[in-house]
Amino acid sequence: MKTTIKKWGINGEGIAYYHRKPVFIPYALPQEEIEYHIVKETRKYCMGEMDRLIVPSSRRRYPLCAKWQTCGGCALMHAQYKEQCKMKSQMVKEALRKYANYQGPILPIIKNPDPLGYRNMCKLPLQKVHGHWQSGMYAAHTHDFVAIDRCVVHEKEIELVRKKALEIFDQFHLENLLSLVLKSFDQKVQMILVTKNVTLPETCIAALSMIDSVVSIWQSIKTDDRIDIFGDTMIHLSGKERMEITLGPIHCQLLPRSFFQLNTKQALRLYQLVQEWTPNCHTLMEAFCGIGAMSLFVANKAKTIYGIEYNQDAIENAKINAQWNHCTHVSFICGDANEKLMTTNEPIDCLIVDPPRKGLEDMTSTILQKHIPTILYVSCNPSTLAKDLAILTKQYTIQNVQPLDMFSQTPLVETVVYLERKTK
Repeated sequence: MKTTIKKWGINGEGIAYYHRKPVFIPYALPQEEIEYHIVKETRKYCMGEMDRLIVPSSRRRYPLCAKWQTCGGCALMHAQYKEQCKMKSQMVKEALRKYANYQGPILPIIKNPDPLGYRNMCKLPLQKVHGHWQSGMYAAHTHDFVAIDRCVVHEKEIELVRKKALEIFDQFHLENLLSLVLKSFDQKVQMILVTKNVTLPETCIAALSMIDSVVSIWQSIKTDDRIDIFGDTMIHLSGKERMEITLGPIHCQLLPRSFFQLNTKQALRLYQLVQEWTPNCHTLMEAFCGIGAMSLFVANKAKTIYGIEYNQDAIENAKINAQWNHCTHVSFICGDANEKLMTTNEPIDCLIVDPPRKGLEDMTSTILQKHIPTILYVSCNPSTLAKDLAILTKQYTIQNVQPLDMFSQTPLVETVVYLERKTK
């Protein structure tokens, strides 16, 4: 069948229509004329596959990675960067209109200064291919291993360390390796080897520690089938226990299990934006605070700041980070953000939230009960953001919406929304 792609889908696919049903077709761009066939049809939508590109978009480009389709990690690599940003801005606009009935202004997207080579962390499954260790990814929606020789979105140091580490795994005939996790900050790399219950040879650890840029090596022993890539046992093997990060005026440390934004430059721009928008107040709370970087960025905006995070390693980092940055009025609590907000008796003047992709869920009702004057909502998922805003705007007015491209070559987009409580 022939069709013309009408618009973008939220996962970077093109959308056409068949008998008034949307058809989601991967790797097709808006305004392209294609031949396709339907692979799945439901009552509300269809899934299609492109057979032939008849009239390409002027925004189509040649993908820089040969594995981009089989890997599935960079679903927009066939689109020029300008078109990627247009798609992400449109996605935020449509989500807010559809779920929150918001049709007000949206600021121009903050572009990524480095659309390639920006990712500061990788979590790569390992597998032997023809007797040699390879790192890669699992193909989208499968457990099929795809070996990847080079990833163009990784920071340079990560790629150099990854290749050298694979050579050393072969050199020492290692077995029972599961995943390789690398984190790069300020040209220094932390390596975490996720393995079955094995002891790594000291000579191998010494060889890995000699790789340029590697300053920290850990082993995570995984004996279960949980989704979490790390096992319960973490062993420090060599170098520093914690990574150190400089973010503008603040300095932070990071334990292996602690999360940090995957794009360091754009994370700094995000934190600067939040700092600019945060009003001067008495008491500020940050929910889902991670290692506390955002709380420390806004330290000069409030007399008392509380950060809440369920990850114990992150809270340990956050407390030390507050000491490092001489922020004695900033404290951090390990626990569930919703429960902590619900049980606090202290009036909160400003709330910053940066939830996971599933959004705030039940926390929206707690927020409405607390009558907090100002909210800054940092989101990595426009759909759940908009659904949460549909509830919050019963009592709040959206003042500013700022999309930010954190993850170039992918359909993911970061958004910051500034909300003020309505006056009766």
